[in-house]
Amino acid sequence: MSDIDETALVDQGAIPPTEFHDAIERLREIATFELEIPQDFDQRLAQAAAGLIVSDEVIRSAVAALQTGHVVIRGPPGTGKSSFIRALARGFNASIYGVTAHEDWTIYDVIGRLELRLTEDRREEIVPVNGALTEAVIRCGNNIVRHFDDPLLPQAEWLLIDELNRAHLDKAFGELFSVLGTDELVPINLPHQKPGNRELVIPRRFRIVATLNSYDRQFVQSLSQAIRRRFTFITLDLPAQRPQGIPWTFDPNHATAAMREFSAVIARSAERIARRRSAIDPEDFERNRTQLIRTIRTEELGRVAALFDATERVRYSPAGSQFPYLPIGTAQLIDTVELFLMRRLQEPHATIDPDAAMDWAAAVKLAPLFEADTLGAEQIVHFANSLGSPFDAQFKRELLVIAAAGMHFVPS
Repeated sequence: MSDIDETALVDQGAIPPTEFHDAIERLREIATFELEIPQDFDQRLAQAAAGLIVSDEVIRSAVAALQTGHVVIRGPPGTGKSSFIRALARGFNASIYGVTAHEDWTIYDVIGRLELRLTEDRREEIVPVNGALTEAVIRCGNNIVRHFDDPLLPQAEWLLIDELNRAHLDKAFGELFSVLGTDELVPINLPHQKPGNRELVIPRRFRIVATLNSYDRQFVQSLSQAIRRRFTFITLDLPAQRPQGIPWTFDPNHATAAMREFSAVIARSAERIARRRSAIDPEDFERNRTQLIRTIRTEELGRVAALFDATERVRYSPAGSQFPYLPIGTAQLIDTVELFLMRRLQEPHATIDPDAAMDWAAAVKLAPLFEADTLGAEQIVHFANSLGSPFDAQFKRELLVIAAAGMHFVPS
């Protein structure tokens, strides 16, 4: 069929368009198609989630939740919530339109607004600007139609909202309450668009997938019951604590989640550095990565193990413990090991002692995490005084400074 014939069929309404930005009201034509499970779903998801420390139970729960509606992945910072969502999307063969919530969000940021802009010839004009949800829904419609023509293309596009609870959602979502709470194709009015292009229907393949920081509650907004009812909440927590008596070893396939995390931190740190060192010649990446992992395993494994030993005391600190509870995420551990390795690579000939390099990395990357209102000064001091080599110098000193400076919770 020629392009001219296809264009005519689109104009006549016989087939839907492949681009809905100027045909928003025609989204209704493809809105009833339900989310599909790709035939190779398990393989796609396993490949996408490789390297993430997520239990099978959490994966199965999230998959079931996504089949029924919108999902929030909640947990401490640095646990891989956004990466997990992107892995789930790849499993479902859906693309992601990502935004980060902000406390100043309004309905104009979510639905859309009119803006005054300058044209190329310096003339002023008022143009419609779609908000995050509107833009993601339109892109989802585009993907649905293109997927019909080529099943290898994404079947949908989902809106990823990072840090969902940083926004005042009741103010920002407005009339979306009624739309998100029903299976009916209830149209959303888009006053910023031109007449005839204002009724937006959300396709049934569309999802809002969001992350929520469950730790820094003092910096975020509460979610109303109306918002909570419209999402399924899945918790992605820290890996379970390592059983006693099991030494730290590099084993990416270990049965223990804590050991897989330990291995993933080493592998990811080496990968980041190898990628930078191979920027000029990408073919060197694999060789550099393998060499770095070998170096860590033979020369630095004890220092990385010491880092995990220290963080275990606060990550899994029970109520009433002498140590503070601080859920240090995998991402922060990767950052710390990466800094340590970079310092060692930059100063390989004795300008800095290896123990001092690890101590420095923990001091500049982990110590600032203890500057939280919820941590007691005495607990921070107890933790600092419990630190042995290599953390009994700079890292310990930084923690004691934090405790002494009053950057901690003061009981009333």
